[in-house]
Amino acid sequence: MREIEEHKLSLRRLTYMSGVFVLFLGGTCVLAVQNRMLLDELFCTLIVDAVFFGIFAICLLRGRISGKTGYQGTDYSRLFVYMVLAWAVAIAGSYMPDFLLPVGFMAFIFCTYFTDAIALGMGLYFVTQICMLCGRGTYLIYCYCLLLVCNVFFAVYLREIQGRGRMLFATVLLLTGCANAFLPIVFYYFTFAKLDRQMMMQVGIEAVLLVGFAALFYLRLWNYNQRERAVALELLLEDDYPLLQELRKYSKVEYQHGRKVSHLAAVCGREIGADEQICAVGGLYYRIGKMTGPPEIDSAVKTVTNQCFPPAVIAILEEFEGKKRRPQTPESAIVQMVDALVTKIDLMDKDVMSSVWNESMVIYQTLNEFSNDGMYDEAELSMNQFLKVREKLVQEGIAA
Repeated sequence: MREIEEHKLSLRRLTYMSGVFVLFLGGTCVLAVQNRMLLDELFCTLIVDAVFFGIFAICLLRGRISGKTGYQGTDYSRLFVYMVLAWAVAIAGSYMPDFLLPVGFMAFIFCTYFTDAIALGMGLYFVTQICMLCGRGTYLIYCYCLLLVCNVFFAVYLREIQGRGRMLFATVLLLTGCANAFLPIVFYYFTFAKLDRQMMMQVGIEAVLLVGFAALFYLRLWNYNQRERAVALELLLEDDYPLLQELRKYSKVEYQHGRKVSHLAAVCGREIGADEQICAVGGLYYRIGKMTGPPEIDSAVKTVTNQCFPPAVIAILEEFEGKKRRPQTPESAIVQMVDALVTKIDLMDKDVMSSVWNESMVIYQTLNEFSNDGMYDEAELSMNQFLKVREKLVQEGIAA
């Protein structure tokens, strides 16, 4: 899928991102005050925070609009919660003895929300900030960075192998525990040229707790985050959703049209293995621009963007009737097909369309014309899928 155009930042996402920025600055100030940092040093550190946050925000936005992000939610409310949790772990860890910062927990927390690359970058930021602000040694920084890399790898791998067998899953958990137990001990020896029994016991306990968290909670949190997208899409299809109620008040004809397109698009999406929910939501709100006013496409995109619709649905509305851009995905192509047919058949004389044969001819002729004009050339829709959609629409019937 090609990237959607960001016409306007959602106020809700902007509010949560502002909150995350405040957390960055506030967390740094807490660590600085705790370690009695000079004001000029704190000012320079806050500049580093601002630069990193800018890069982080761009990466997050890039991932959201391209669909290449770990989290599939529609706003950043959960991001704010995870950042609060991460800073709580970081500040609590700053009070702990050397080599006992819960880096592994940070890595797994970030991996429940972000892709591995963003999780790694975020973890490295936290590690370097804590070590710099708390005056930790070089070996400690090496230790924490290596632990972070290892735990991000383990977290991502656990996601990939879930359901492939308990033995493999247990092996990865064992490696996770060993890495988090032995690496701090090794670097402690590099630093002090000796071993400490109490430190070894504390590190062992922390490693066991991390393995327990990874085994019992990590994948549940990851899967829960992924399901939020499905829940959000289901909510958009409910009759009591505010925007849908507005459409119903504006025009019952448009509401009924959207419901019919939504149903048929979902059926066709299921037929070829496309995203059925995206087809349903895209079909339901495809003509929302008629309610929001001219310019219809821009106003429709602005409206759904403000309400944090999923990027895939926003893209479908941007590709309305192929006016600004031809359909770029199978889901967008399906919605365009169904809407065009429903619109055309609804406008035709009912006596003319009383024959099933007449309706079938309209479907064949209309879709063949769109196909010949290259409407679906960029939609990654194969000819076989196009034919399946066409036959399904003939079977289902448009005027029914």
